[in-house]
This record gives sequence, C-alpha cells and structure tokens, in this order.
Amino acid sequence: MKFTTSAIIATSVALASATPIDGGAVPKFDGNGVFRVMAIRSGSDIQYANIQAATGGLRINYPKQNSSCSEPDINYASFTLSQDTGDLYLYTANPPLQAYVDRSGMGQGVLQFSTGAQPIGRNQERGPFKIDEDGNLVFAAANGVVGFQACPNALGGGYSVWLAGATNPGGNSNCVGFVAKALKEDPRVKCHYSGMST
Repeated sequence: MKFTTSAIIATSVALASATPIDGGAVPKFDGNGVFRVMAIRSGSDIQYANIQAATGGLRINYPKQNSSCSEPDINYASFTLSQDTGDLYLYTANPPLQAYVDRSGMGQGVLQFSTGAQPIGRNQERGPFKIDEDGNLVFAAANGVVGFQACPNALGGGYSVWLAGATNPGGNSNCVGFVAKALKEDPRVKCHYSGMST
C-alpha cells in the first residue's frame, strides 16, 4: 500500500488534534489534590469536553461558566474530594461549595451545589463520591456505583449534567451517558463561582 507524504501529514495532524492531553497518555488521578473532569463519550460532541460549573450545577459545552479565576481564560471547573467522607467540592475560597444529588422520583438525579452551612432536603445526598480504580469520578451509592449523563439544550446552552439512571431527567430528552475522567490539576487554578449555591 502506498502513502503520499500529504496523506501521512494529514493523518498525523488529525491524530494530534484528537489527543485530549498534551504529551500522550493521561496520568491516572488517585483522588488526592485538585482535579478537573473531562467527559468521555465516543462519537458525541461532548467527547473530551471539560466539565464546567454554572447556574447551580454542572455543564458541558456551556459558552462561559460563571467564574472569576486566578488564571485567565479558564472555562472549566476544578474540584476537591474528601477521601474520608466522599464529599465533593468546587475548588474555591470560602464559603465552600459542596455537591449534592437527589436520586428520588422528584430529583431524578439532579446534581447541584450549596454551601456546607446550608441544609439539604430529605431526599438529597452529599455523597459519597469517589475516584474509581480507572481514575473516573462516580457516585458511590450504597446500592451500587452510579455514573453520569449529559442532557442537551440546557438553559443558556450546552448540556446539563445529571446522575445516570433516569431516562428523561427533569423533562430532558436525548441524554447520553459519559465517563467522567478525573485529571490532576497542575498548576491548581482557584476560581470564584457566581450563582452556584442553590
């Protein structure tokens, strides 16, 4: 089989542009420190997209998250995870912003944030979240591990992020499951997130 120089160059450029992380292989995150989350869903427009924080929850392909960060042009969320309790936080200054979910029939897997001082509702859970053996963020429920799904046409654009399980959470349709790959933040970028506490 004969390959032209231009075909080889075109293929090399395509492969390089498809690589989500500079330098080749993605190092597996062990759960310690600050991390961001990248969506893995082959064949979709959320493939390799960063998770963002906006309008009280998490988004993918949102035009611009509601944040002011220590570095310019940051359009992704950074997180910390308590290894002891499984509590998931946005990496920000005080007051802390902690994740909670509602897997009941009313909540349908909604994922939102509040300050640690705010009480959560009867059917809502703070966690536990964990980084699994493959380096992915998951919700570690007592009845089994739960992943995530992204639903298009979110308010303001992009996709809203929910726990997997409900077919049409919050009345959304055409939702797709994805792997939430945790990637170590180096250097760490601390942001102030507006409008995140529900």
